[in-house]
Amino acid sequence: MDPETLMGRCLELARRAASTAAPNPLVGAVLARGERVLAEGWHRAAGLPHAEVECLRAFGGDRVPEDAVLVVNLEPCAHHGRTPPCADLLIARGVRRAVVAHADPFARVAGRGIDRMRQAGIEVVLGVREAEARWTNRRFLTSVSQERPYIVLKWARSADGFLDRHPRHERGVQRISAPATDVLVHRWRSEEQAVLVGSRTVVNDDPALTVRHVSGRQPWRVVLDRTGVAPAASKVFDGSAPTLLFTGELRRDVTVEQVLVPPDGDPLEMVLGTLHEKGVRSLLVEGGAELLGHFLHRGRWDEARVITGAHAFGAGTRAPLPPVPPVRSFASAADRIDLHVNGTTPEDTWCW
Repeated sequence: MDPETLMGRCLELARRAASTAAPNPLVGAVLARGERVLAEGWHRAAGLPHAEVECLRAFGGDRVPEDAVLVVNLEPCAHHGRTPPCADLLIARGVRRAVVAHADPFARVAGRGIDRMRQAGIEVVLGVREAEARWTNRRFLTSVSQERPYIVLKWARSADGFLDRHPRHERGVQRISAPATDVLVHRWRSEEQAVLVGSRTVVNDDPALTVRHVSGRQPWRVVLDRTGVAPAASKVFDGSAPTLLFTGELRRDVTVEQVLVPPDGDPLEMVLGTLHEKGVRSLLVEGGAELLGHFLHRGRWDEARVITGAHAFGAGTRAPLPPVPPVRSFASAADRIDLHVNGTTPEDTWCW
């Protein structure tokens, strides 16, 4: 079986842990011999065995066949972390040929795994489906290389381009998207480590920001509220999921973790820096208009996912306009969803 096909299977396996692996990368592994796949594995969550370990454990025995190839989408580690080095395991199990999509930029790996395998006589082939593999691990790679979370902006707009309808008569989320799209949004939440909203969104919509329509990880709920206007009884303060509040003055009426921010200036870098220090690899920004505008105008974003509903509002808060055309569009129920990318993405990759 050719390396391209085997690497495609690796990436399919890796993406199975989209809502569980972080802060670790998404990694799959396949052991093959000729046209036959002998074993597969993927990394399921931090602290659990890596993909190579799962794969070789599934194969069993002491040594793999000399003419077998192990395919993995990220360089095997060469350091002792929560688990022993995978490069040493491949050497011990007699792997003679390995195909790797790309090296791991993490400082404690950074080519050492590949060097160790080659020094042990393993033939290592690099660069197979590399662009797709990097897209799959874009959160991890951005976090390691840029020391900030990977930033996904998301908003829903009415057919005539409004985020909400005016005048507002009550506090609560105004429906724009269809139920099928709601399920997709909850899946998106489960795949990111944190969800950010501004104070006006909390005041107007009182969102829970939790994952309810799918099974998966509950992300950090992050609220930027420098003036302390978000009511203490808001759902984001209910304790059902961890919440991090960025505020201008310590609040004693809510029992969540708080970070003090300056009363003026742009607090985005403090938010991103704090999240990075906490090991948060990715951030989903869900609104409102002012907060989304700050990210867009500063070019501080990686993806924008824009949902356009079927109904018109007539009047309300204007939705922001993405600065680049969509690279992908598709329909969910009656809604159109556009993906905008601040950079490049493989033409044949669609991860949703």
